[in-house]
Amino acid sequence: MSSRSLFFTAGLCLVAEGFCSSLCAEEIVVPEETSAVAEPDRSFEGMTAPDAVREGNRLLLDGNAPIALKAYAQAKDLRPDAPEVPFVEGLAHYALGDYESARTAFQRAAASDDDRLAGDALYSIGTTYHAEALESSQDPQVAIEKLENAMQRYREVLADRPDHAVARDANYKAATLRRQIKQMLEQQQQQQQQDGECDNEKEGEDQQEQQNSSESQQEENEQDQQQQNSSESQEDQQQQQQSQDGDSEQQAQSSDSEEDQEQQQAQPESGEEEEERVSREQAERQLREMMQALRERQKERRPRKQPAKIAPVEKDW
Repeated sequence: MSSRSLFFTAGLCLVAEGFCSSLCAEEIVVPEETSAVAEPDRSFEGMTAPDAVREGNRLLLDGNAPIALKAYAQAKDLRPDAPEVPFVEGLAHYALGDYESARTAFQRAAASDDDRLAGDALYSIGTTYHAEALESSQDPQVAIEKLENAMQRYREVLADRPDHAVARDANYKAATLRRQIKQMLEQQQQQQQQDGECDNEKEGEDQQEQQNSSESQQEENEQDQQQQNSSESQEDQQQQQQSQDGDSEQQAQSSDSEEDQEQQQAQPESGEEEEERVSREQAERQLREMMQALRERQKERRPRKQPAKIAPVEKDW
């Protein structure tokens, strides 16, 4: 059973000049989908206002709210000043879920001089807000606003008619539902606050962990950089050492090459000097042999010859 079938619990006796129609709204049970095609060709022309209202009430109780509205329209054309007609018209709009049109019709009925009818119309306005609140369960704030509007109408009815048991019961139900929704919102807010604190703590932990990770990564990068610099320095030293070794080797090779060249250049000179030395030694040896031979001949000559006396020679010039 839909929410629209739960609110019309007040009995209403429609009394108009020339007709009396009894409509107990608590007997109205509106199906989830009110039929809009029942008796499509039904015409109410020729009916009196009381007959049109009675027929409309019958159709409304049978779930044919759209056809009931046609019957009420016939009654309204005949009796536009009768406040009972907009009231039952509001019931039909309410059954169709058109709460705005229902409120408009109930407000016209609430202006009636009949206090009982006016109180029932005011109560019915509250039920439209109450029904909208139930259908706004997905939006708690809207539901609370609608419930507060409904409670305001119920309390207005109770202020004039404290014995209006239906309005008292509806007000209690609206207040209870409003309190439950508020408690739910508070719990949600507390949960969100706790979740936010947990998120903040987690975010702080994540930031700290991220910072620690960043610092660790930075240290690793610095160590890697240092190792890389050390490796590059070692490589540079190795390259420099290799370059120096290469230069030394080149210098050594160059020195060896120069020595070889000097030796190669010196070798001919040594041969020439050797030949010159040999020639000189041979010449000296030959000279010594010649001198020795000359001395020996002189020794052999000395004992054999006496030195001759030299007489002065006279000159004949």
